[in-house]
Amino acid sequence: MTTTTPVRPTLTPMLLALLALLSAFTPLSIDMYLPALPVIAVDLRGTAGDIQLTLSAFMVAFGAGQIFYGPAGDRFGRRPVILGGLLIYVLTSIGCAFAGEAMHLVLLRFLQGLAACGGVVLARTMVRDLAERDQAARAMSLMMACTSIAPMLAPLIGGQILWFLGWRAVFWTLAGIGLLAFIASYFRLPETLRPEYRQPLVLSSILQRFGELVRHRAFMGYAFTTTFMFSALLSFISGSPFVLIERYGVAPRDYGLIFGGMIVFMTIGSLLNARFVRRLGPGRILRYAVYVPLISGTSAMVLGQIEARYGTIGMWPIIACFAPQIATISLIGPNSMAMALQRYPHMAGTASSLMGVLQFGGGAIFGAIVGQTYDGTIGPMTMAMGVAGIACFLSNRLLVRGG
Repeated sequence: MTTTTPVRPTLTPMLLALLALLSAFTPLSIDMYLPALPVIAVDLRGTAGDIQLTLSAFMVAFGAGQIFYGPAGDRFGRRPVILGGLLIYVLTSIGCAFAGEAMHLVLLRFLQGLAACGGVVLARTMVRDLAERDQAARAMSLMMACTSIAPMLAPLIGGQILWFLGWRAVFWTLAGIGLLAFIASYFRLPETLRPEYRQPLVLSSILQRFGELVRHRAFMGYAFTTTFMFSALLSFISGSPFVLIERYGVAPRDYGLIFGGMIVFMTIGSLLNARFVRRLGPGRILRYAVYVPLISGTSAMVLGQIEARYGTIGMWPIIACFAPQIATISLIGPNSMAMALQRYPHMAGTASSLMGVLQFGGGAIFGAIVGQTYDGTIGPMTMAMGVAGIACFLSNRLLVRGG
């Protein structure tokens, strides 16, 4: 009697597209309702800070939940954990549509964030299961290029849904997208975890694996580099709806055009990174890419403080500084992730989850600070983006090169 060896799945274009869809739940869940934030504040009788907590609550849960999903994916496999998270996401999105008070929406968004993070962290892990270093960086860049369509279209779609159907319909739309992702994953998503890489779901073992990662200087350098890059994006996401719509009078539907225009540059960066990463290597690209948030973030911070105090700069010069900083996420994110995960194929889920915890936890902190310090000017948002840009550069130079 002969035994057959199971056929290993490969990173086909169809699988990459499905992983991109799973990764898109972050921008979809955040960006689609951004144009509605001022309207939600009025409808639920909350302050700007209250409603911005719905964003921070989502991000805190999204980051913290990855502590569970990564080790769970290393124990039970990627597929069942992703399917469970998607099902809960659908239910919590429906709950958000029925929220009657600001704090109810904050709680539901927290639960929605817990549900959404499983697909995102394990999609990155599945790329690491099936690809090595340069190939993984290229695959993640292509995945980000596909995923970047979501933040490009989400504010536009959200603005139109808000205009015609109201803000609650935005969450019904998210529930529908979650259901489609669940059906597609159920029928088309393979299991990529190798049997020999399964790890025990025991607290002592989990803490040991996290401890190994934290002690590795270069890993933490890559993690903090992408964390502060993402913190700049979350600072913009948290502050820009109120600054642009309320301070500068941008219509909610036009806000989506501004946001989408920035994402176009992010998409171009992802495609360029996928094209050149094999020739130049992810480490080399990353080493030069971190100069962009340093320069553009500092420039935005200086101009923002002048504008906040004297009102002489205007909106567009500062937006011009934001654009390259946000676009560089497409170079820093995939290359940092690929370089960090290459040493840990035996616990890729745990490594990916730790990076996600730091990334989204840091972003939530920056976003909450911007929301709570909002004073009707562009100053707090530009200050946060400047600090994040400087910290991103220093993380790479002081930790990665030294590690």
